[in-house]
Amino acid sequence: MQRFLGAARTANEGGRVRVLVLGLGLGLGCPASSGGGVGSTASNYPPASVYEIDPEFGGEWAGDVDGLPGVLKIGELDERSFFGSFQTDDGSTEYTLLLEHSYAENEHGGDSPSNRTVFTWQDGLGSRGRGWLLINREDTALTGSFGYGVATSGLGQWSFERVTQL
Repeated sequence: MQRFLGAARTANEGGRVRVLVLGLGLGLGCPASSGGGVGSTASNYPPASVYEIDPEFGGEWAGDVDGLPGVLKIGELDERSFFGSFQTDDGSTEYTLLLEHSYAENEHGGDSPSNRTVFTWQDGLGSRGRGWLLINREDTALTGSFGYGVATSGLGQWSFERVTQL
């Protein structure tokens, strides 16, 4: 959904013309509120899987976001939450992340930590959005995607290999 601004002109009794500005269709996926408008306007996440061991997202990861090489650092806030920071090797781009570990149903019917984390991001310049990361079974690689606003795609792919673990 995008934000549409319209103007309506009305005449009052004195013959003066008033201009009314109308804000319609407010939404998170619009350029004015999310710093862009590229990509879809829905949050779509890949399915989460439960592995034999609990995944460990924390640590330092080397790789790239949309072809820009850099380092992703992830630290634990609590059992289900992480903070993260991605910075390109040349320092020209930085994203700050708040990640939430997804839980999925295990074979016993309970919830277990999955291979997926979903996140919100911002760049400190007004752009923000959502994304997701999947970790492989060995806890050695991450892949993912991100977008503006509520979109989880459209800005590029994430691909990282573990450098250090927390």
